[in-house]
Amino acid sequence: MKILIVEGSKIVRENLIRYLALENLYEEVLEAETVKEAKMVMQINIIDVILLDIQLPDASGLELMLHIEKMQQQPIMILCSNYKLPQYINIYEYMSVNHFFNKSSELTELKSFIKKLVIDRKNYSNINSKNKNTN
Repeated sequence: MKILIVEGSKIVRENLIRYLALENLYEEVLEAETVKEAKMVMQINIIDVILLDIQLPDASGLELMLHIEKMQQQPIMILCSNYKLPQYINIYEYMSVNHFFNKSSELTELKSFIKKLVIDRKNYSNINSKNKNTN
């Protein structure tokens, strides 16, 4: 599983990567500081989960969400922001954000959620590979 963390602050991005370390359960964690960098990373990688903030140095995370919605293979989109106001929630739901976590108060829940995604995906892959071997 490839996870892309899109966060404008290098310190926050590094802390998220360190905090979300999942006993090496994932294939790779990629990072981007800007919408432009995130688009470049997604051009050369198939991303399974994208964790993004709304306030980025070059553009709004909403622009990246629009880009993701047009992709043939869409990653699970997780918004990790401090902007959990009702008007933002409506926008997130309209933009097909799969999950929202407040990065100042819900990091434990975010970590548990991502770990569950990784474990569920590994279990699913193992079941599929066993089914292919028996046919």
